[in-house]
Amino acid sequence: MSTPFPNLTSGSVPLSRIREDGRRSLVEALDSVRGKKVLVLDRKVSGFLGLIAEVPLLKEHGVDRLLYLSEEPLQGIEVRSVVYLVRSRIENAQLIAQQILLTNKLGTKLEYSVFFMPRRTMVCEKVFQEEGVFADVTLAEYPLDFIPFDSDILSLELDTAYKELVLDGDTSSLYYTARGLMRLQGLYGTIGQVKGKGPHALAVKNLLTLMRKEMGTKAPRTGGGQIETLVLVDRTVDPLTPLCTQLTYEGLVDETLHIKNGVVQLGAEGQKQQKFALNSADKVYQELRDLSFAAVGPKLSERAKSLQTDYKGSKGPERSLAELKDFAAQLKSLPNITRHINLAEAINRVISRQNFRDRVTVEQSLLDGHSIDGCCETIETLMYQNEDLMTVLRLLCILSHTQASVPRKHWDVLRREVLHTYGHEHVLTLAALQDAGLLKLQQGGRPTFPAVKKAFRLLLDNVNDTDPTDIAYTYAGYAPLSIRLVEHALRRGSSEGSSKDSAVEEALKVIPGATFDVLQTVDEHGLPVEQAASAARGPGARDKNRRVVLVMFIGGVTFAEVGALRFLSTRPEVRSDFIIATTKLTNGTSMLETFLEDVVTEAILSKQPGSVQT
Repeated sequence: MSTPFPNLTSGSVPLSRIREDGRRSLVEALDSVRGKKVLVLDRKVSGFLGLIAEVPLLKEHGVDRLLYLSEEPLQGIEVRSVVYLVRSRIENAQLIAQQILLTNKLGTKLEYSVFFMPRRTMVCEKVFQEEGVFADVTLAEYPLDFIPFDSDILSLELDTAYKELVLDGDTSSLYYTARGLMRLQGLYGTIGQVKGKGPHALAVKNLLTLMRKEMGTKAPRTGGGQIETLVLVDRTVDPLTPLCTQLTYEGLVDETLHIKNGVVQLGAEGQKQQKFALNSADKVYQELRDLSFAAVGPKLSERAKSLQTDYKGSKGPERSLAELKDFAAQLKSLPNITRHINLAEAINRVISRQNFRDRVTVEQSLLDGHSIDGCCETIETLMYQNEDLMTVLRLLCILSHTQASVPRKHWDVLRREVLHTYGHEHVLTLAALQDAGLLKLQQGGRPTFPAVKKAFRLLLDNVNDTDPTDIAYTYAGYAPLSIRLVEHALRRGSSEGSSKDSAVEEALKVIPGATFDVLQTVDEHGLPVEQAASAARGPGARDKNRRVVLVMFIGGVTFAEVGALRFLSTRPEVRSDFIIATTKLTNGTSMLETFLEDVVTEAILSKQPGSVQT
């Protein structure tokens, strides 16, 4: 596998400092436990930890062996110290307690240290107390917040944040988000302006204000920061976009092959899967990732033909050593070109299937507001064909959002078919989606989506896939509302803001949550305060300067949305370089999977050996 580390110094702000900070904290945690040690990781931590530190670094600091957290006792351990590095979740604390109890029964005397990420919590301590192992463990925390996935992408990797916010009422992810943003400001300076929309965005903004005030004069200094603007995007104001099928190259790689921790696996069935890192260190991928998939084939063909032409020319006696050296450098990209041809072929095999085409057709019809009856019939047909449950649930949630609810005349039939096809345990899944507001039954009232769609120009006709002029190319004519909100936030209050935005301002009123625009500054005593941006901004201030904008997605972001922001940065009228931060890199499937109850997950796993593969 190629190196997973992207070049973090090539972006508008060098994110390498974040990785260095994470490595330093990890080394301090390991060194706090003397001598050789066994490092036990929960599986979700092990993936993204590889983006912070490689195995040789762990070995340099005493790690003799790496294990995954399980309920089995520790056996064959040749060292005395065991270090657990886990997310601060109840299930992890329970597994650790069970493993310690079983290991102690074997008469093995070990010293246990538990480092919780991103912070130590009282609920996990209580688990240890109730299980009777509190005296056996030394508790600490590894305060890892943002993890750099590329030169312009940061993630907290809180995979259940959206579900916790909309279903469980657990707002701990908002605290982690605010703390992570404060640490970013400690590294890069105070972010002068904070804009956002939505209840959770407002909560994070308020937490930032509170944290700055608590720090007093020790808060990061204002002025001279490397990031000028923070835009907080609340996923609850746009749950629709991740439910739709991404149609950029990177988005389709994630939809069809699943990108995990910046890595994708590819290989023929029955053969060993090869792992490939996907980031800006791969220059071919950097060129292709944000293109519409329709433009990828021609671009790869162009690359291959260029190499072939250069190869023929390299045989001529008139070529200088410098020219031959340049050609040799180009040849190094040949394995990458071959790899992406293989990836594109794998994607093409999926999207050429009739069920995929039907899925996209249903999405487009629902977004257009046309043929609702026909869409419901197609969804039923997909279930008869044993289409993946997550695909069906995504379509049902899109139906609910675009129509404000699922029409009653269709709901009973669709619900019955879901339970009949995929198992009656999914009554819990449907109930969870209803409680979260992703699935609604018709109860009267007019849908708000048509008005929002019109005001924000969410649907465009005749989008040019190969030479786009609008972000709508990322979803084949649908412009993500989340990115339209970012566009509006950057225009609002500037000299470009005009009366043409009046329709947008009206549409904002029907989108949940407050809209805000504040400055992070200090008072006459040097103490942190918040000030309304309109009260301090001069007309057209800094309009002509290119700025660095941090866009924080609370609840997850898709690769297609990332591509849309990168596209925006190339537009001369935007004059912004974007850093994208998120609680999780996600898609509609991974987002909805978090709503599966444990009993449902167990039922699915029990069916897998005898299940029919499609």
